[in-house]
Amino acid sequence: MKIALIATIFNESGNLSRWWDCLRQQTVAPDEIVVVDGGSTDGTWEKLQALAQVSWVPVKLAQARCNIASGRNRAITLTDAEIIAATDAGSFPEPAWLAEITKPLLSDPTIDCTGGLNVCDPATEFHRYLVQFEGREQSGMTGAELHPSSRNTAFRRQTWADVGGYPEWLTLAAEDSLFTYQLNKIGRKFHYSPQAIVHWTVRETEAAYFKLLYRNAYGGAEAQLYWPYFRQRMILSLCPPLLLLSRHRFRHFRFRYLKNFSSAHGWLAGKMLGQRPPVGWKNEGGVLLSPQAQQHFSKSSR
Repeated sequence: MKIALIATIFNESGNLSRWWDCLRQQTVAPDEIVVVDGGSTDGTWEKLQALAQVSWVPVKLAQARCNIASGRNRAITLTDAEIIAATDAGSFPEPAWLAEITKPLLSDPTIDCTGGLNVCDPATEFHRYLVQFEGREQSGMTGAELHPSSRNTAFRRQTWADVGGYPEWLTLAAEDSLFTYQLNKIGRKFHYSPQAIVHWTVRETEAAYFKLLYRNAYGGAEAQLYWPYFRQRMILSLCPPLLLLSRHRFRHFRFRYLKNFSSAHGWLAGKMLGQRPPVGWKNEGGVLLSPQAQQHFSKSSR
């Protein structure tokens, strides 16, 4: 069964060589690698083309100014592989990652999608400071459902098609969340593979980190996901003394307030200014479903 490793990339010139080495060191090689560059301006595209020329496996490259969802969909349309393994160019998979993330799909035809373990590495002083507020490891498990990040997932091509691909209408973020929420809603079977490990780092500075929180919240509002979480962020932003009830109490008060404010601000901006679901999309039990997903949801509900 053919396996394609896909990724999107944007201005990753400084990390590109390390990422490419991680792909080269995989214990199992993909049948091909497909990378879509979102319009890099730092030399990433030129370096990527040079690496592709001496690649150990076939490589397909494309460049287009697009959001992440569009880039992922574009990459998938450039391959005819039955199994898609997805990661991000700014993340670094361990050598056994591709073997572990695809193994359940190859061994069990009833499994539709897999997710692995994402380990956040504290590479800088700011990252080490951040660890006390956020755990280093993120399993991707949410209750009884699995919602893998697209930095560390694999799925069948048909599974991707069942929901019409990644939702390109979202502006900034949450495309992989809405993608997996739809798959869970229509009854697709997930598998968690903790041995499929990808390392990543959050933003380098406090300002960049708050911007990331804003973007994620903006996308969450557009996708109509995580309202209870953002409701709490809004309450804490409007009533800062409530932060004194947390385990940190008086410590890091400014940082904790700005963290909550960034999320609340992003959610409100996404709610008021963000994109609305395209015609044909419908909310079913708290999850927005594409027209393609609705057809499968109707079948699974019978």
